[in-house]
Amino acid sequence: VQVGACAQGVYHDGMRIQRVVLYFISVCVLALALAGGATAPTTRVGSAWPLTTCPVCLKPLGATPVIKIIEDVKDPSLNGREIRFESEECAATFEIDRAKYLKPANEQMVREQLPQYPTINCVVMPDESLADPNTPNAGKDENIIVGNRLVRTCCGQCARRVRRDPVKWLAQVDKGIVADQGAKYPLRVCVISGAPLPAEPVNVFIGSRLVEVATPEDALKAQQKPLETLAKLDAAISALKPSAEKNPTTDAPPIAKPGAK
Repeated sequence: VQVGACAQGVYHDGMRIQRVVLYFISVCVLALALAGGATAPTTRVGSAWPLTTCPVCLKPLGATPVIKIIEDVKDPSLNGREIRFESEECAATFEIDRAKYLKPANEQMVREQLPQYPTINCVVMPDESLADPNTPNAGKDENIIVGNRLVRTCCGQCARRVRRDPVKWLAQVDKGIVADQGAKYPLRVCVISGAPLPAEPVNVFIGSRLVEVATPEDALKAQQKPLETLAKLDAAISALKPSAEKNPTTDAPPIAKPGAK
């Protein structure tokens, strides 16, 4: 009887140990899963880095920049923003004081993107008008950068709403850009692949500019090298403009034929 009781006790002890081991394994698996989710790459919000220089050393980025996407769930205005650096050292330096290096970069983006920004009212309060983006008064409005994109608002309260949910308000800016630039988009072919644009092209937004491409794959390529994409777009548009040499316009009288009276 005592032997049976001992055996039964050992059995129950073994079951308890097994449950503890299974619980420990489950906790470890869950922890690993959570850790994997925390370190997973953040999806880029907005457009690729639209400047030619590194925000830290201010050197040209070159053909192979170091590309980082900020992960900051506490700050939606930064979370998912792509930054490009000249080196890994610059990327590490950037993390020490992000605000220091982003402030001048943001100011440059505002200056460069204002001329192409659509003439729309505040994206948060559509009834509130803004200054024409091509006038000096445009700088007096709340011009903020989220996801490397310019968003113009009428006041600081609206700017804070944009920073809390950049994806939502960037979509409103996209609509304005398509309405403003889409109707007069001059190209009928994709600047990436050279293929004819479909009836409903894929819209790519680099800064405040619209680039129409043929496929989602072309859209990815356009964002991989945004400045090269814009250069191709500008070159293609320039090629469409008639040359003054090919179409001379003068008021000179026609040359008389020899022997004509």
